[in-house]
Amino acid sequence: MKNLNCLVTGASSGIGKQISIELSKFAKRIYIISRNVQKLEETHDQVVRNNCECIIVPLDLTNENGIENLAKEIFERDKFLDMLVLSAGIISHLSPVDSIILEKFKEILNLNYTSNFRMIKSFHPLLKNSKNGKIALISSIMDTSKEYYWGAYQPTMTGLNELFLTYAKENKNTKIMANIFCPKAVNTELRDTAMPGEDKSKISSSREVARIIVNHLLNSTNTGKIINID
Repeated sequence: MKNLNCLVTGASSGIGKQISIELSKFAKRIYIISRNVQKLEETHDQVVRNNCECIIVPLDLTNENGIENLAKEIFERDKFLDMLVLSAGIISHLSPVDSIILEKFKEILNLNYTSNFRMIKSFHPLLKNSKNGKIALISSIMDTSKEYYWGAYQPTMTGLNELFLTYAKENKNTKIMANIFCPKAVNTELRDTAMPGEDKSKISSSREVARIIVNHLLNSTNTGKIINID
């Protein structure tokens, strides 16, 4: 098993960080991506303890050509990618729709939706070259009939989920397996933005959730599924 070539976005904290650490028990090499180099170095130090090569990629995923250039570099070096985990995302701005700041809306849209589309598109050739390419989207599903102030964040995730499921259907007859993972409530910096006063003892840790996701990535043969994690 210790021969997997993996890439994780949002690897500086939360679920993305813990997935990187958990995957390092089985991977030969992991590329970890985030804008925060200092936190990536913390992830790196834990990954290499498991005898796994770890390559830090300090990248703003909204950068004009950053994703495409990275995919080309990895293709030239490795030719393939076994696992792609898309864990980067922001909430940033909870507000009534009529008060949403346009620049904040664009920021959320660009990172949560557009950058993930570009990741899927750019790394598709590398996943195709794997014997069993797997791609995981860390996302969310919300009952919008009961929630307020999520008009900037939730539509980006709903749209992204539909895009991802379409991709899974288009590749159901290939070796690529694509699934969405939707943790219900996890103790992360992202959740702190929305629920700052929440009792953390009553929600899951990112490590617990990461173990479930990695176990599924390693053992499941399903594709095109939305997997809810309570």
